Amino acid sequence: KMNLGLFDIRDINKLNNFVNFSKPSIIFHLAAQSLIYESYNKPLLTFDVNCRGTLNVLEVTKNSKFVKSLVSITSDKCYENKGWVKGYKETDVLGGVDPYSASKASAEIIIRAYRESFFNNGNRRCGVSSARAGNVIGGGDWSAKRLIPDCVKSIRKKKIIKLRNPNFNRPWQFVLEPIKGYLILAKKQFEYPEKFSGAWNFGTEARSITNVETIVKYIINFWGSGKLRTEKVKKFYEQHNLQLDIKKAKKYLKWLPTYNIKDSVKVTTEWYYKVLEKK
Repeated sequence: KMNLGLFDIRDINKLNNFVNFSKPSIIFHLAAQSLIYESYNKPLLTFDVNCRGTLNVLEVTKNSKFVKSLVSITSDKCYENKGWVKGYKETDVLGGVDPYSASKASAEIIIRAYRESFFNNGNRRCGVSSARAGNVIGGGDWSAKRLIPDCVKSIRKKKIIKLRNPNFNRPWQFVLEPIKGYLILAKKQFEYPEKFSGAWNFGTEARSITNVETIVKYIINFWGSGKLRTEKVKKFYEQHNLQLDIKKAKKYLKWLPTYNIKDSVKVTTEWYYKVLEKK
């Protein structure tokens, strides 16, 4: 029941052929270079994948009449960082001084331009939205320079967990939270494209941000072993505090976060423990 195609999202011909072959009614676009650290090492690749990849998906959607709903996932890092403690709203200014954040802000501008130019003029009935989430945790993440996978690797090798920014606050959320939001959004804009197309935040409840050190202590506790220490490493820019305002999604999509921070870390740690230790 599945059509699987593995290809570079920047190859518009392959993308177009696959979409025309599988004929989806709804498209979720999540293909990206998703690591801030990697964006410093490979800025050209980051911009190319995140901007041109998104552009290609929009162009193919525009020309495929059977597609009725497109949800394109960007990032909570797409906002211009004002150093606020309060949450960023969907109407706040986009921006970014690191390559990853700038690429995501650029993708947002591309999405909006296509939505306003080709989908909101009555010629093409298709919902087009961007979804902004961040600091997603959960099983199955094996990427390098990611907090939880790195902690798990260190614990299993009986190495000390080294933290570069123990006091950085993040709105950690369990992976099923934003996915639930994407599914609700895709369905609603499939039915009512004019009403639900736009930008949407999927984050945690206000005042739920937690620092890195607390998360690692949770992991050590749930795993049953491990030690941590702070170490100074080569600095690259990261946002210190970042919180999303989720009032819009709560009001119009009736979407609500389910897991608190501690539960999110617990179910995530349990996944790695069951897969790696219990096979």
